[in-house]
Amino acid sequence: METDRKRLTKEFLALASIDSESFHERRMADYLLSSLRAMGLSPEEDESGALTGASAGNIFCRAAAAKYGDAQRRTAASVSQAQEASPVTQETGAAPVLFCAHMDTVAPGNGRHAVLCEDGTIRSDGTTVLGADDGAAIAEILEALRMTLAEGKPHREIELLFTTAEEAYTRGAACFDCSKLHAETAFIPDLEGPQGSYSETEPTLVQFSAHIKGRPSHAGFAPERGVSALSVAVRALARLPEGRVDPDTTFNTGILRSGTGTNIIPGTAHLEGEIRSLDNEAALELYEELESILQEEAQRAAFPGFVPKVVTEKNVRLTAYRVPEGDPALGSFERACTAAGVTACGVQNFGGSDGNCLRRQGIPAITFANGMHEVHTCSEYTTVGEMAKAAEILYQIMRQ
Repeated sequence: METDRKRLTKEFLALASIDSESFHERRMADYLLSSLRAMGLSPEEDESGALTGASAGNIFCRAAAAKYGDAQRRTAASVSQAQEASPVTQETGAAPVLFCAHMDTVAPGNGRHAVLCEDGTIRSDGTTVLGADDGAAIAEILEALRMTLAEGKPHREIELLFTTAEEAYTRGAACFDCSKLHAETAFIPDLEGPQGSYSETEPTLVQFSAHIKGRPSHAGFAPERGVSALSVAVRALARLPEGRVDPDTTFNTGILRSGTGTNIIPGTAHLEGEIRSLDNEAALELYEELESILQEEAQRAAFPGFVPKVVTEKNVRLTAYRVPEGDPALGSFERACTAAGVTACGVQNFGGSDGNCLRRQGIPAITFANGMHEVHTCSEYTTVGEMAKAAEILYQIMRQ
């Protein structure tokens, strides 16, 4: 069965018109609830919004496996017997499978207007992001599901998960109760790159903050009585790496706030940043180095009777993984790519995804390219052809 490109395009353009910046996914959630019910499914919305602060919860639903008739069973049994000697052609059985996409977009994502070009390219109008990240994935999953259900042939049990706040460190997926899942593998169309690309690795991501309490004083009348919290922060940051630490690790301080006036020695300083590494231990060690250097600089700034106070905090948002050899999700993805006329190719991904959360819960997950380009910019675009190919790969997985 071929992808219905007109239906797929119409679906994506509808999705691209819905405001759904992170934590404000209510309208997108309502659209999906309505669409899934119209397909005869029974979606449910969890209560994760109360935990994340999002206006909607994650949406989950299940399409029960289509059963074989007696004649089909006999045919399948004879085919299975004939293939027993060839492990390459054996499948892992009709194990349930999960497809996941996130409902949110980055800012500026409100008031979006998609432009469909004659060559099949769909662009942002230049004032907002397009939202192919991850609206293209949603459209592709829905199209593949419609193809599978309309075909009327046996298929494995299909589970769908649409998450909130993925762009805010996968907060929605982190709150989802994975005990609800029957799936033994998961597939997430949420990667920029050529068709067939998949995340071979994803990083540990440590979000950190530090608050430094110095001693304010008038900069003109009594500077010697003050201890600049800003100076403590700046000296510490000067000793820490910035940007790409090594091929597998990055360090960034994105926020530094301090001071209340030019004539006052800053009594407080606050900084926030993140560490990403494909090596989990390396990321945690770099955070410990940050803590140690901040404390050392606070001691250097001390004088009798006063030592600046430093309070640090970390939040491990993602945990690094590498897709292992013989991974069941990867095998399924490679077979689907072959059936769709695409070559699977692993890439390093420093962005992270909901697949990272699923892997952390012990579910083999593959995050793969969905046809989005120049994401998180107002130049974002996708193409109908690439979305159709991604939908075909999803369809092939559903019917394996």
